[in-house]
Amino acid sequence: MLIDTIGLSVDRLGIIPHSQHHLIGIVTAPFVHDSWSHLGGNLIGLLICGYLASRLPNFKTASLGIILLTGLFVWLFAAGGNHIGASGVVMGYYGYLAGVALFQRNLLSVLSLLALALATYYANINFIGTLFDFSDNVSSESHIFGFVSGVLVSFILRSNSSKSRLSKLNKGK
Repeated sequence: MLIDTIGLSVDRLGIIPHSQHHLIGIVTAPFVHDSWSHLGGNLIGLLICGYLASRLPNFKTASLGIILLTGLFVWLFAAGGNHIGASGVVMGYYGYLAGVALFQRNLLSVLSLLALALATYYANINFIGTLFDFSDNVSSESHIFGFVSGVLVSFILRSNSSKSRLSKLNKGK
């Protein structure tokens, strides 16, 4: 929003599927928004999901994986248009929280997913509705691929967490 305010074009920073000139958008698109309300809506989701995901192991690695996979999937498989905004990352964190609770089944991950459900309920946010929002000006592909990326990242990182827990148990014997 700040770059656009000073008159510089941010069109090249989004993801336009199959456009080699917009490959940079895989990394930059989550940081570009078309309005202050778009930015504000994404910030609320990032605050809730991002905070809860940050409490889990491998948060930095998960964040990088979610950003890259979501962007790559959108670039490869999405419909035309310029896909911008952090909603793919928000839904990626949502998928990550769900995936960690599903694959690791530890108390922290289950409590994090429960906290997400309660926080969104009381804040009147419908993440499931957002996940399947097919409105004209919404990148539903970013939402869906973000969620899928979060689940995939949680599955990939599951083996790392399991190995580290197993090695800690073996050292204790």
